[in-house]
Amino acid sequence: MKRWLLLTLVVFSCQYTKAQVTAGVPDPIILCDVNNPGDETEVFDLTIREGQIINGQSNVVVSYHPTSGDALSGTNPYPNPMALTNIANPQVVFVRLQSTAGQGWDVTTLDLIVPLIPVVAAVPDAIFLNEGDNDGSAVFDLTINESQALGSQDPFRFQFKYYQAEADAIADENRITDPENFQNTANPQTIFVRMAPLEDQCDFEVYSFTIETDGVLGVLDISLSNCSIFPNPASETVTISFNQMVSSIHVVLYNVLGENVFSETVSVQKGQSRIDVSTLPENIYYLKISSEEQTVVKKLIKN
Repeated sequence: MKRWLLLTLVVFSCQYTKAQVTAGVPDPIILCDVNNPGDETEVFDLTIREGQIINGQSNVVVSYHPTSGDALSGTNPYPNPMALTNIANPQVVFVRLQSTAGQGWDVTTLDLIVPLIPVVAAVPDAIFLNEGDNDGSAVFDLTINESQALGSQDPFRFQFKYYQAEADAIADENRITDPENFQNTANPQTIFVRMAPLEDQCDFEVYSFTIETDGVLGVLDISLSNCSIFPNPASETVTISFNQMVSSIHVVLYNVLGENVFSETVSVQKGQSRIDVSTLPENIYYLKISSEEQTVVKKLIKN
């Protein structure tokens, strides 16, 4: 009797420890809007993501449904999933992975996206910063006029990337990594912008605008920009190193709000100066370094 009971429990346990099928989460299917551009409609082959949905499992079948209720009940599948025209953009397709070996079913979703075609509603205004120091150097937020380029377009469906050369904007290379805190390298300077949908693999637009500040940024400024700071990030002290003859420098440290944290003049010995940052809170700062008519700004991370 005990042996029979034990065997029954083992069989019962095995029946309920079979692995339940699990649907993989597929990547979106993205098609450029080439068929009647502007209608945001294309013909999708849903089956190209079946490998990701099945995820190596066997004895399963995949069906595609317009609603979650249909997928949960296994009803109303799309009759031709290899040629489905989207009726919304983006559109969510509900996918049912069904075991043919009694291991249940699972439901996941598949996104269909036709990237929007961007339109530059208006070329943004030039950005001018009058700091009053007449040194031709400033830290610019290049993003402040994006709404002018967007116009009535949905800001959550587009992205902006910034460059110092038009060829880079077209090729999407050498992007300005921190456009909200950009130190100009010429005055005035032309900035090039790549406006694209979030899925930046189809249509895009390139436009430009000018940034300018008070004063003249000359050859000496470019020379001073070859100085370096280390370590960065820093916790105690920061060393400023120069590859040219400099006897003293004036340093001003700004926080991300543009507030002056401290300002002092320090001497340069053997091409280096050191400043103490040990008491500063952990954050991102901007170190403005000036010597005679030369100025440069370096980004500093305090940890």
